Amino acid sequence: MLGAGAFVSVVIVAATLIALQPVAATHRSDERIVRQDVPLQEESAHLRDALVAWQLFLEPKLDQSQAGTAFIPGDISLGGQLSLAYGDLAQRLSATLRSRGLPQADKLDAAIKRLATSTTNLAPAVTGASLTPTKRAAIVAAERSAFAAVWDVTSPLSEEITNHTVSDAQDAADQSGLAQATLILSSVLILLLTLAATFVLTRRAVHGQRRAGVDERRQVFGTELQEALEFTETETAVYDIVGRALSDAVPALQVELLIADSSRAHFRRVLSSHDDLAHADGCGVVAPRDCPAATRAHTLTFPSSDLINACPHLKGRPSGSCSAACIPVSIAGQAVGVMHATGANGIVPTAGDIEKIEFSARRAAERVALIRTFETSETQARTDPLTGLLNRRSLENRVRELQSDGIPYALAYGDLDFFKALNDTHGHEAGDQALRLFSRVIRDSVRPADLVSRYGGEEFVIVLPDCTTDTATSVFERVRERLALALTGGRVPAFTVSFGLASSADADTFEEVVNIADQALLAAKAAGRNRVLLANRL
Repeated sequence: MLGAGAFVSVVIVAATLIALQPVAATHRSDERIVRQDVPLQEESAHLRDALVAWQLFLEPKLDQSQAGTAFIPGDISLGGQLSLAYGDLAQRLSATLRSRGLPQADKLDAAIKRLATSTTNLAPAVTGASLTPTKRAAIVAAERSAFAAVWDVTSPLSEEITNHTVSDAQDAADQSGLAQATLILSSVLILLLTLAATFVLTRRAVHGQRRAGVDERRQVFGTELQEALEFTETETAVYDIVGRALSDAVPALQVELLIADSSRAHFRRVLSSHDDLAHADGCGVVAPRDCPAATRAHTLTFPSSDLINACPHLKGRPSGSCSAACIPVSIAGQAVGVMHATGANGIVPTAGDIEKIEFSARRAAERVALIRTFETSETQARTDPLTGLLNRRSLENRVRELQSDGIPYALAYGDLDFFKALNDTHGHEAGDQALRLFSRVIRDSVRPADLVSRYGGEEFVIVLPDCTTDTATSVFERVRERLALALTGGRVPAFTVSFGLASSADADTFEEVVNIADQALLAAKAAGRNRVLLANRL
């Protein structure tokens, strides 16, 4: 009996050891997913974001700039920051790939080195050096080709990493199945003892399989959302993508996103995962300072809005009592919003659902921050910093569009009278105030589609599409009257303005029309200033 008992004991120990081997393999697969696959996928996504940011910044600048025209210093600085960003991210991803023994590391290094070289070679075009069209086109083409090479390396990388993660998860599931089979065999040999062991180990294996499945679904959700956001170019598009993703990912919850306005004094609802924005039964919080989650900067959960310690903004909703999770949203390091998810009363959103909502909030915030950065850069590149009007280059680009569409226009060349004397007498701050005041009067006096630019110093050029010179004369007479009225407050020293008018019918090119209007302006100055003079009536 003792010998049989010992044998049975040995069988039990052997069966247990055999069964635990695939369980251990499952655990190792899980660790690979968490410690290796997830960071690798995030690094790949960050690099692709940086590359997209670089190309979204560079391509419009190259298309808009002309040979011999330098980028503005702000553009050069931003370009340098973006190139450093993708370079650092590429080095980090390459190191991770190499540590994993993946062959893409050498390809990525070579492609990034080529892109860095082609970016350095862009310096003559960026700094405005004199280049032949052929030379400039070759430099630009080399950069685009190098970028395409990097993109060709990184594009399949995300898919390969996802496949690798799925493969690891499948390995865990396969090992789990083997563990179950071994435990069943042990149960046949050892009856109750083996049945007990089978019960314990089967639960462990099933939990590992379920966890692997959850990890896989989380990775698929994250990858799909990240790839969708890469194609967005506006905040509205970002909110639409996130709303659709959450509608599918957490169907039992109604999720809304509240974002503060530019003053950060009021919230506005930008997405709802289920209902129409205008009719959604959402959170009643008005401003960031009134939201507990935003002020505390961490996620808050509430099992029921009926509880005494529930957020007061959950109470009294038309749809009745509910549970909720409130996730703060930060853009560029500042808390600017809250992601608000509500569900059935008494049923708190699960940790997995909250994780998906938090991930969506982070990715949305990152994309919105990137879009806002580019919008700010674009605005700075095309406007005059003092007046907010179009700068000279932007005006010329817009007029070229009018000419290509065959749209006629009237053009006014305006100049502040005795501006140097105003500066010398009252100081440059008063001169800046005069320029800003005149700019505001001009904007308020013309149509939204009219083009108003600060052409240089105290000179302004205004283009009125589909407008006759007779009508334009009335417009700028009205501008002089409104300017005189605006100066009655006395906060800005009094000044006047003279205008010379011309028509696109007067010449073949924009530059010639500007010169004709400039001659009319000189005639207006010679005639006593503070007047509007039409070129064909000199």
